[in-house]
Amino acid sequence: MTKNFTLLIICLLCGISVAIAQNINIKGEVKDHQGLPLPGVSVKVDGTSNGVMTNKDGIYTLSAPGNGTLTFSFIGYKTISEAINNRTNINTTLADSNQELNEVVVIGYGSQKKKDITSAISTISVKDVSARPIINTSEVLAGKAPGVQVFNASGAPGGGNFSVRIRGASSPNGSEPIYVVDGVVVRNTESIDPNNIESISVLKDASAAGIYGSLGATNGVVLITTKKGTAGQTKVEVNMYAGKQQIIKKLDMLNADQYKDLINDEYTNKGQNVPAFPANFTANNNWQDLTYRSANQSGINVGVSGGTDKGTFYLGLGRLQQDGIVYGTNFKRYSTNLSLEQKLKPWLSVGTNVAYNRTDGRTVNDNQSANRGGTILGALYAPPILPIFNSNGKYQANTDNVSNPLDDIYSNENHYVKNNLLGNAHAEITLPFNIKYRSQLGISLNNYNNDTFTNPLTNQGASQVNGIGTNTANETFRYTWDNTLTYSTVINGKHNITAVVGTSAIEEKYTSSYLYGTGFPAGIKTLNAASANKQISTFKTDWTSNSYFGRINYGYDDKYLLTASLRADGSSRAGINNQWGYFPAVSGAWRISNEDFLKDNTVIKDLKLRAGYGEVGNLPQTLYNSYSSLDPSAYLFGGNSASGYRPANPFGNPDLKWESTKGLNIGFDLSVLNDRVSFSADYYDKKTTNFIFPVTFPTAISGNANTGYYNLPGNISNKGIEFSVTGRILAKTDFSWTANLNASFNKNSVNGMPQLVDSKGNNVDQTFPFGGIGFGGNGNNTNLSIVKNGLPLGAFYGYQYTGVDPANGNALYRKADGTITAKPEAADQTYLGSGLPKGVYGFTNSFNYKSLSLDILIDAVTGNKVYNATRVETESMSSTANASAAVLDRWRKPGDITDIPGAFFGGINAAGTTNTLPSSRFVENGSFVRLKSITLSYRIKNSLFDKQGIQLTVYATAQNLWTITKYKGYYPEVNTFSSSSQQDGKLGAPSSTAVGIDYGTYPQTKTYTAGLNLSF
Repeated sequence: MTKNFTLLIICLLCGISVAIAQNINIKGEVKDHQGLPLPGVSVKVDGTSNGVMTNKDGIYTLSAPGNGTLTFSFIGYKTISEAINNRTNINTTLADSNQELNEVVVIGYGSQKKKDITSAISTISVKDVSARPIINTSEVLAGKAPGVQVFNASGAPGGGNFSVRIRGASSPNGSEPIYVVDGVVVRNTESIDPNNIESISVLKDASAAGIYGSLGATNGVVLITTKKGTAGQTKVEVNMYAGKQQIIKKLDMLNADQYKDLINDEYTNKGQNVPAFPANFTANNNWQDLTYRSANQSGINVGVSGGTDKGTFYLGLGRLQQDGIVYGTNFKRYSTNLSLEQKLKPWLSVGTNVAYNRTDGRTVNDNQSANRGGTILGALYAPPILPIFNSNGKYQANTDNVSNPLDDIYSNENHYVKNNLLGNAHAEITLPFNIKYRSQLGISLNNYNNDTFTNPLTNQGASQVNGIGTNTANETFRYTWDNTLTYSTVINGKHNITAVVGTSAIEEKYTSSYLYGTGFPAGIKTLNAASANKQISTFKTDWTSNSYFGRINYGYDDKYLLTASLRADGSSRAGINNQWGYFPAVSGAWRISNEDFLKDNTVIKDLKLRAGYGEVGNLPQTLYNSYSSLDPSAYLFGGNSASGYRPANPFGNPDLKWESTKGLNIGFDLSVLNDRVSFSADYYDKKTTNFIFPVTFPTAISGNANTGYYNLPGNISNKGIEFSVTGRILAKTDFSWTANLNASFNKNSVNGMPQLVDSKGNNVDQTFPFGGIGFGGNGNNTNLSIVKNGLPLGAFYGYQYTGVDPANGNALYRKADGTITAKPEAADQTYLGSGLPKGVYGFTNSFNYKSLSLDILIDAVTGNKVYNATRVETESMSSTANASAAVLDRWRKPGDITDIPGAFFGGINAAGTTNTLPSSRFVENGSFVRLKSITLSYRIKNSLFDKQGIQLTVYATAQNLWTITKYKGYYPEVNTFSSSSQQDGKLGAPSSTAVGIDYGTYPQTKTYTAGLNLSF
């Protein structure tokens, strides 16, 4: 009986299944909003690959389950779904979506439809990269927007220090844009997990960025909107991934036999006896193989969102663990993001966004010479014959003050912890007469703690008084309070007006402390164990600003658009005589496609001309510039030393004002073939004046050399063009292909800076040196870049290398008069190139076939140079350090023809000079074309998944898979001075004046990752 009952149930289920699966023939017609037939519309049975396209008359026929759903989609029209409900005839009309044009773009203190934008603004949706893991914000921006160069300066775990440069370098005080996250101006993007970003708007020209005045909009503005909840059922999204990182390439170095031959040449060429190596120096180690590894990374991000028409929520949680390709290095990030929006009354809405993350990591010294503990250079510098361990099982120390790289990695400590909090609370009140009042209070808190310990048993630790311990701690707290009134109205159906007025107040407090000590017992790493040279220093700053701003947007008949804004800024960071500045901006557009003579054009969907002009500023990076400080010390009086006080750094300047950038932008936007192809292009011309520069006063004035900050005459010019073209190349039922190409070309130059008068009464341009590298172990800086009239900002400057003297192996250089010498003078130095690219490109392709997707991003830069300072060390042939395999072609005997000089111990050649002067010998082509990322994803479809609303996608992605370049170093995307906050310790040179210098920077990686996205 039980068996029969079971059999009956099975038969009934099968019958139901057959009935449900029974297909019916459906016929229908698809029309547009004007009642005209639409050919080529995709008609698909939802959840299956079954689909057809309408014919030239808009007619379709297909077979589908009676209980299924049909989806109608066509480029330029809204996608709709129709339940079949056993109908055999289903006709439908598709509405013109103007989806891209009606997209809402976030702008300063508000939003605007994309079609009404009058300035140069690029938008990026994180949906474009959602199929792969995002480690830092640079991966969202890279290659996506014309005029925006994004580069990671190093491959350190956690993404290293990435930089964003919008339309060239505009200031010697850093060229990073300002970042605004959910309306809060922040110092950087460390406070947010990039996986919680919804969209990014980049304000590129002064007319768009003018609403932010002097906050740093000289370099553009990046507006970041984080994910928010939406009304409806609670939705959960999970992204899990794991992968491997590898060094992109290793450099060819000498093996043991080649190394011994080099050392023999060094001493022989100097007429000295070749020293004997220690008896246990018999290894043949490849220190790069011992230093670098294949490193793991894994992560998980969970997002939960939902809500009702009264309130919504979003909660994001994330964890990232990334080992570095250098042994012993790692990075961890724990993050959370909470967004709440609540409509308390029909006229009152409140909300909050809170983001917190904690990162901790262990790193090694890079961007330093091997003599001073630089691990990256140490892996190149260490002799191959150096054994890993000595007879006592300890790391073998080297005899030439070059550390054993593994000793540096495992015996020393460099650990940091960062806690970042970003939050805002806002309220919006709807007032009569179409006015909205919004008040938002935002805070950002960045806390940093770094402990380092240099073991007394390492070469570096022993040479620095038996070990070194340091602790650096700092905290930055900033609050912002913004209040705005927004008025919107439409008059007679043709006059669209939106106006906003507001105030903004900012206060930032910064505190730091630094502890230092030496003399550590072996095995003890805490600072309280230091027995000598104990030092404590503390530092505090506080600055405020108050701002008033307004903007009006006017549109007439959806044809003529005008935007005008004005901001007044007062800041304590400027000199007391110039604390207020005013920043106007205006832009307009003409939508030609809405004119009567183009309305019936079937090719042009949208055509808009744009033009804008604006002024923005950049506040001084240093504080308390108005005031001079005094030191209790001796000073000069009448040529004699007298007791009392003397001026100390910095020298006060009450007239210091912000840098000012005035920019012109002219562009157009074009969409054709029913939005199948869209194109935009812009020309820009911007000049930065009043740029802030350190000026050193003669000893006779102050009693010692003092530096003050002044606005110098002259300007930094950036002129260029940029364009972006997007094409929906194929749009079939089962296959689609969309591509985007963007490119920008920029010319940067410095003009009008102060000149000197030479002995003949002629005006000559000054050179202001930056980019100091402390080669070797003496710590003396060699300046590699300068600021000078007629050259790009941070131009490389040095001697023109012409080759090697066949008679004696000396390096030869061209003098200013064209003659050749082995002993050039300072006056013979010349321009050697620039680290700033002339062209930046991005090329994306997205292919979709049924459930399979392939996304490819290729980016490139051209016209830039890299100063390969690493080669200065690895090709110096002046010590017992190892050398590059390039020196196998060195000069060895009279008559040799080569471009590699001879080897001379101590670095002094037969002419009494060095063979490694800063010269064109080490300046290389930094252009590259790179497969930045490639992602293959597959959405797993299942009837059970569809019923439960589950979507599951698996993916595999590779980053930096291949790079085409002529650069000889690890990687052409490199910068020792890797961010606007990282400065040369001796010269204070920010990155914009020392771009493209490679001196032992943590190498870049290529990454392979697999993961899955799950939502339900």
